Amino acid sequence: IPNTQYPIPNTQYPMERIKRKILKTTDGIFDLLYQKLESAKGYRIISTVLIFVFFSALILVFLNRNGAFSPKTAALLADNYFFAVEVVFRILLAVEIITMVFVLAYSVSDSVAKQFEILSLILLRQAFKEFSYIELPLDLEHDNLPITYMLSDIFGALLIYIGIFYFGKIQKHRRFTIDDDEQGKFNSVKKMLALGMIIIFLSIGLYDLIAYFTHDKHFEFFSLFYTILIFTDILIVIFALRYSHSYCVVFRNTGYAVATILIRMSLSMPHYFDALLGLLALFFVIIMSIFFNKFEIKRYRIIVKELAAEKKSEKKSEKDSEI
Repeated sequence: IPNTQYPIPNTQYPMERIKRKILKTTDGIFDLLYQKLESAKGYRIISTVLIFVFFSALILVFLNRNGAFSPKTAALLADNYFFAVEVVFRILLAVEIITMVFVLAYSVSDSVAKQFEILSLILLRQAFKEFSYIELPLDLEHDNLPITYMLSDIFGALLIYIGIFYFGKIQKHRRFTIDDDEQGKFNSVKKMLALGMIIIFLSIGLYDLIAYFTHDKHFEFFSLFYTILIFTDILIVIFALRYSHSYCVVFRNTGYAVATILIRMSLSMPHYFDALLGLLALFFVIIMSIFFNKFEIKRYRIIVKELAAEKKSEKKSEKDSEI
């Protein structure tokens, strides 16, 4: 039975040591990867890869259109030059998703903003895809639907783009908990979840790529990832209960999970409704954030004052005991 007057530090217990070692290791891996990705060199490498892929795709399409490949190989390749745009956008979206997962470990709110950024890029990608169906010169009778679909995606993406900036402006980032140790543990748990999501993300991408070239059944990549993200958001809500029982915090974190569900639904909706549902999800998180900031900040200030008064009282008692 441990002595209650001189309790044994948690690090003395084997399981606690193992847990701290695992969290420290994952923290180190996470920080190293994030530093490499967010560095200037990292973005230069990404840009170089995108340029190389873009021109390579254009060359492949050109060769395919001119009969340079066998019928079997030609069937695997596209014959539309906008295929190069599609490929580059998919890679760019993949990079944005990885960045979003990394941001999740530092700020849930910023991660939600990243989700809407990805949605806006998906809408722009769809606009390019619709443009590839339009033949020049324009025939309004024949091209009516692709044009209206394209305009819906473009202006939907624009409104989401504007809403993201407003959402970021109203955010008031503050510590999730006052206790430094608890805050560190919560961040470490989120980093571990983020690393797990990156492994799942890369596995899905590899499987989808193999399925594409082998003509096996493949799935909608981004829709599946958003489905996994929903469960991750719910898991964060559950973990957060260990460190904060505030109704406002629980509602906000759960609301973010609901926003992810709405984004996931928008990816499966037909034209017009996809952009509309994305805008409704963004409107939801903006309204929720406004009222969260209004009520939660008051509670936070009260806690800070109480802790400051408690520390002041402890220092005073220590001085009295020394005397």
